[in-house]
Amino acid sequence: MKNKLVLLITYLLLIVNCFAYINISPTTLDKNIKVGAYEEFTFFNNTTVPLRYKLSALPMEGKNVKDMSKWVEIYPKVVTVYPTETKSFKLYIQAPKGAEEGDYGTFVNIRQVSAPKLKHNEKESIGAGMTVMVNVNMGLYGYVGDAVPKVEATQPQVVKQGNKQILKMRLDNLTNRLIRVEITVKSTSNYVYKVGEVRAMKNQNLEIENEILDMGIDEKAKEVIVKDVETEKIVKKIKVK
Repeated sequence: MKNKLVLLITYLLLIVNCFAYINISPTTLDKNIKVGAYEEFTFFNNTTVPLRYKLSALPMEGKNVKDMSKWVEIYPKVVTVYPTETKSFKLYIQAPKGAEEGDYGTFVNIRQVSAPKLKHNEKESIGAGMTVMVNVNMGLYGYVGDAVPKVEATQPQVVKQGNKQILKMRLDNLTNRLIRVEITVKSTSNYVYKVGEVRAMKNQNLEIENEILDMGIDEKAKEVIVKDVETEKIVKKIKVK
């Protein structure tokens, strides 16, 4: 009984360890699938065992999101990542001619599959050991619609909270599809400070209440800059009173 308990505890610790150190980047797409959207995703293996993943596209449909899974191409569909290594897979989505405007989505299913023996550099054989079977769906979004985003914003407020400065404003997406924008703040000294990136679906309004990173408590904000992440074009500048 004692030995069984020890084995159970060891197994649970392995689960926690493996799950905590399995990483993938990036985790978003948010691109124009009408012209063709490409992204490369990278697995990071910080465990002590090899990990093998099988990848597939699954449908996503909702009230305001259309499915794009049938247009997804993934290569390779099986990825093996050895300890301390990184490995990538590529994803491409092309909407057919005549696809409706709006927001689209797909799930990329990431499933860890059993790999009892894996060859490493053709020189040695590594046993996978007690690996954890992972099965997760990563939601990705794309769009068909206007190339240049349209946004409106309320008058920004910058308030002090302890030794931090917080930006408060509402951002309205007036575009006929989702947008991903980067928000920064320019000070009266003409330094630019990052607030962060946000996604807004079609017709979505966002309440922004975020710290202005690295902005000193004595700095004074002059304007808020909203930049489209995909095109890197500035779509809005709003003065701070």
